[in-house]
Parts: sequence; structure tokens; C-alpha cells
Amino acid sequence: MRVLLVSPWCPNKPGGVASQVKILYSWLQTKGYDARVVCGEPSALNPPTFNGRARLVFDHVVAIRNPVLLREALKELRPDIVHVHHVFTPFSALAFALCRKYNIPCIATNHSLPPMGDFNLWAAASYLTPHRWIIRPTRATAVSKTAAHFLEKFFGWRNVSVIPNGVDTQRYAPRSMGDFRGDYVIYIGRLVWRKGVQNLIRAARLLHREEHTTRIVIAGEGYMMEYLKSLASGLRNVVFLGRVDEGLKIELLRGARALVLPSISGESFGVVLIEAFATATPVIATRVGGIPEIVDHGLNGVLVEPGDHAGLADSILKLTQEDGLWRFMSWNARRKALEKYSIDIVGAMYEKMYIEALNYPRENIRMG
Repeated sequence: MRVLLVSPWCPNKPGGVASQVKILYSWLQTKGYDARVVCGEPSALNPPTFNGRARLVFDHVVAIRNPVLLREALKELRPDIVHVHHVFTPFSALAFALCRKYNIPCIATNHSLPPMGDFNLWAAASYLTPHRWIIRPTRATAVSKTAAHFLEKFFGWRNVSVIPNGVDTQRYAPRSMGDFRGDYVIYIGRLVWRKGVQNLIRAARLLHREEHTTRIVIAGEGYMMEYLKSLASGLRNVVFLGRVDEGLKIELLRGARALVLPSISGESFGVVLIEAFATATPVIATRVGGIPEIVDHGLNGVLVEPGDHAGLADSILKLTQEDGLWRFMSWNARRKALEKYSIDIVGAMYEKMYIEALNYPRENIRMG
């Protein structure tokens, strides 16, 4: 079977969607599938034009300079099935339209939620957008129940399957279970408002006043970098690393007492959560979007309300000072990664859906 993965972002770029395209591509290759990736970022290749032999990071990855060339890509690659990652971009919409035109079975995977606001308001607005009328996949999936619910609301679809994001549990394995960890917690991700890093820095200020030595390490880039640095002015316990590559990210997770994800909205899943779990690192996160579906409060992490920087500070203290609690959560984090989020498990779920979609009536997903 020839599987074409379509993504607005190329798999050599940081980000949750890109990481999932990359890991699924690699898994499909190991299983003997002829997997290809087409992405919509023209800067990814030199020259950045469609060419069936173009290479990027690994074989069979091509970038599209001109979206019109996606039609030529489909004709040349002749996939048996197309898997479109992310629904709400023009590049994705074009892929769906072409699959419909050429009668190619296609899978839609939703990785996102609205950046803010109520689902019902966004669903009402869907009638004013072309997405509702263009995007008609054979089957639809979402990375969390919350993301699936949003698809159902926005498009009026039914039978949206939940297939979570996956992680390479071998690559992200801990050094050893119960190993000694550093005196820091870490945030890894974009420095944008909805990620709530400003509240993590406010938590750091509370810890600083009490003279606790735990460091707050912040890895990532974004438009809020300068604001966050200003907010952290005078705090000796906050460290900014900027962008880190995957190798350093894994080492940072392996050494951290906890990963902190203080999002305030728009979080459909949070791939870094399961990457932390795989390294046996507990999580401190907020009750936002799909996060409570992943983090089991008191078992493999701690959940606080969005914007509650005092709650973040208290949770950091617990996981850095109570060794027994930390070990309990560490073991459970690794266990959940192995049992639910391993790419072997997630890949097999997609594999089953691909096979079903080849003989599945497209009308099944239409409004009903």
C-alpha cells in the first residue's frame, strides 16, 4: 500500500503536527509500506519545488512551492490512500478537494482546537467558511475526545475516531527508572500567550521569594520571548534556553523532575506530555482542552486550573520535595506511555483505519 501523508508543516520543523508526521512516516516504512510525505512549506527544500526524487531528512519527503503543484504530486505519486494531518489550513483543504476529485480515499486527522472561545460559536461560524463544504474525507480522526467533539460541532460530522498522538518509547526512554533527577522543572514549547508561560514565571517568583532552589527551565521560541524575559527580571531561578533540538530535548526531559505545561486555552493534546511520560517524567499541567484526557491527576501528574500560578508553585514544590510521590508518578508516567501512546500502538490504529478506508463509503462521514 502506498500511503501519502500530507501536512502544512514539514517533518524537519519543530511542532506537534510535524513530529507526528515524522514518527508515523518512519513507522510505516518499518512496516513495509511505501510511505511518502508532501508538505506545504516552500523553504524546506532547495530548490523548493515538487520533484518526486527530492529528499529531506529522510527519503520520500517533498515540499511544494506552489499549492497548484499538489495536483501533480498526487498524479505522480499515485497513492492508494492520503492521510491529511491538520484540517484547518488552505493547504489541507486543497488536499481534501483533490482527493475528492480523483476519488482517492483520504483520512483527516484533527490536531487542533479553537485558540479561545466556545465551541458552539466556532461551529456557527463554520457555515461562513469554505472548509465545511470542501472537506469531505473518507474517515476522520482526532487526537483527543475534545478535538473529536470540536470536529463534530464544526462540521456536523459523526463517527469521528479518537487516535492519540504517539511517541517513540525507545528513543524517549529514561536513563533508568527511579534515577536521580536534576533540581529543575522544564517547559518545552512555543512562547505564545495561550501556552501560559507567563503564569509559570509568576509561579517561579513565588518560589524565589521563599528561597526555594528549584530552577524553572524554559526551552522554546516565540513572540513573547522578550516579554517573558522582562517578567522574569531579577529571578535567579528562571533559565531561558531558546530553541532546542530533539536530542537536547530528550536529555532535558530525562533530567527534569517534572514537565510543566501551563496552557490557558487551545490545547487539543500536547505531544510534549507523552514525550515526558516516555522518559518517566511526571507532568504538571492545566485542566484545558484535551490535557485531562492524558494526565491522570495524582497518578502520573498534577492538574491545576488555568492561570493558577500559586497552584503551579505548590505542585512544583510537591514533586521536587516529596521523593516517594515523585517515584510513584514517574513509574506511572512511563507505564502509560508504553501502554497507550507507543507509536507501535498508535501506528497499528492508523493502519487498521487505512485498510478500512480503502473499502469505506465516503458518505458515512457526511453530515447526519
